Amino acid sequence: MTDTEVTPRPETPAEVASAVLDAIETQPDIFNMDHWAWLNGTVSLAPEKAPACGSRLCAAGWTAHLTGWTLVSLTEDEQAEVTGVYDNGDEYDTLADVYAERDGERRLIGDVAAKALGLKPNETFWYVDAPTALKRLRAIAGR
Repeated sequence: MTDTEVTPRPETPAEVASAVLDAIETQPDIFNMDHWAWLNGTVSLAPEKAPACGSRLCAAGWTAHLTGWTLVSLTEDEQAEVTGVYDNGDEYDTLADVYAERDGERRLIGDVAAKALGLKPNETFWYVDAPTALKRLRAIAGR
């Protein structure tokens, strides 16, 4: 058996935020705070794949992608049942056309990202402009 080197996924909020910033700096044309995950020419984006040219991921989308979740973007007339999280931590079922999936579990992208970045519901920054999102990510990353 041969040992293979595997790059570990970021685990702490600071490591996750730093990885997201690195990805955005490497592929700035993909970063867009107007889309959770708009995947050009495909329905899903596996964690080990790079987003296709023309795709768009917000800070939450990048976070979910880089922490091992497959991003799914269905057509406008399709939806799947996913799990969301209320501000109090209780879970609920909802329908979504864009979500994160891993090990058979489907979750809202914003909830996946909030957990990975260690954010409480009132601390998320999913509906802000790009400079504000980058500033928040830098603060979490400590850079």
